[in-house]
Amino acid sequence: MMRSFRFIHAADLHLDSPFRGLSETSPRLGNTLHSATFQALERIVGHAVESRADFVVFAGDLYDSRDRSLRALVEFRCQMERLAEHDIGAYIVHGNHDPLNGWGAEFNMPPNVLVFDGEARAQPVVRKGREIARITGMSYTKERVTENLARSFRPTLGDVYSIALLHANIGHQSGHADYAPAPVEDLMEAGFDYWALGHVHNRAVLSASPAIVYPGNPQGRHVRETGPRGCFQVDVGTKGQTRLKFIETAVVRWATLNLSIADHTRMDSLAECLRENARRIAEGFEGPTIVRCRLSGSGPLHADLQREGMAEELSAVMEPFVEVEAVRIATGPGLSRDRLIENEPIIGDFLKLVQRAREDPSYRQELAVSLRPLFRKRGLSAPDDVRIAEWIEKAGGLGVDMLLD
Repeated sequence: MMRSFRFIHAADLHLDSPFRGLSETSPRLGNTLHSATFQALERIVGHAVESRADFVVFAGDLYDSRDRSLRALVEFRCQMERLAEHDIGAYIVHGNHDPLNGWGAEFNMPPNVLVFDGEARAQPVVRKGREIARITGMSYTKERVTENLARSFRPTLGDVYSIALLHANIGHQSGHADYAPAPVEDLMEAGFDYWALGHVHNRAVLSASPAIVYPGNPQGRHVRETGPRGCFQVDVGTKGQTRLKFIETAVVRWATLNLSIADHTRMDSLAECLRENARRIAEGFEGPTIVRCRLSGSGPLHADLQREGMAEELSAVMEPFVEVEAVRIATGPGLSRDRLIENEPIIGDFLKLVQRAREDPSYRQELAVSLRPLFRKRGLSAPDDVRIAEWIEKAGGLGVDMLLD
C-alpha cells in the first residue's frame, strides 16, 4: 500500500515581470503588480509550509526572461531556503521564458532544490526513508521548443505514484505559443498518474484520470488574465487516488467591465451604474482589483462621452472601489444605422466599411499591418486584434459625428 502524501503544483511565476506598458501609463499600478509576482510566490511557499506539504513542483517560467534578473534569483532562493527549513523539497523545470541557456541558470540554490536538465529523467522523492513518489521532468535548453517532448516521458517500473513535470501546450490551447505541443491523448496513454503542466496561464484540468493539470499563473499580469489565480494542492491517497484543491495566491486581481450606454439617458444614471459595478467586482477580494472598463453601444450620452478628459472623470467615479487601468469609450450616436444607410449615402458607405472591419479578421489584419510603421517609429508595440477592434468601434462613432457635422 502506498503512503498518502501532499504536494503543491505551481507554474508560470514570471518573477520580476516589468509590466512595461502599464508602468509607462500608470507607474503606481505597474509598481503594485511588479511586487505582486514576488508576493504570490511567498503565498505559495507559505501554504506549502502551513499545509505540511511533502514537496513542491514548479512547471516552468519561474522567471520572466531568458536572462534572469538578480532580484528574481535572490528572492526565489530565499523562498526555497524557507522550504528547506521545513524539510520540503522543490522540483523545477524551466520553460520558454527561462530556458537553461539564459543568464543566471547556474545560480546556486539550496540542496532541497532539484532542477531537471534538458533530458527526461526520473527522480525519486523520499520521505522518512521511504519513496513516496517519482518525478520525471525535462527543462527547455533554449527558448523555442517545437517538438513533442511528452513522447520522451516514460514512467519507471514499480507501484510508486508517478508525476510528469513539463512546460508545454497540450491540446493546442488557444492564446499561447505552441511550444512542446502534444495532443492530450499522448499524455493519457503515457502511464503517469499526474501530469504537472505549465505554460498555459488559465487554470484547467484536461483529464481527471490520469490527472492532467494546468494550475494557471499565481498572479494575473494583464487584463486578459482575470479572476482568481493560484496553484493546486494535490493530495494523494493510499490507493493512488488524486484530489485537487485550488489555492488562490494572487495579490492583485484583474477584471473587465463592459457596459452599454443604450439603457442610459442621463450621465448620473451611467455614473451610478459604474459605481455599483465597480463595488460588485471588488467584493470578496482583500487586495486591489484592477479594472478595464469599456463603454459601447449607441445612445444620447455618446456626445457627452466625447468631451475631453471624460475617460479620466469616469475612472475617478469607480476608483473608490477599484483601480482603473483604462476606460475605453467606443460608443455611437443614438441614431438608426439603417436610416443613416438609407438616407445618407456617404455615411452609409462609411458604416458599411466599419461593419466589414468588425466582422472580417483579415481586414483588421490589413489595418494592423498599415499601422506598424507608425508604432515602430515611436518605439511602441504593435496593437493586437482586440485593441484594433476597440479602435474601430470608436472610429465608427467619431466618423459618424464628423460626417453629420
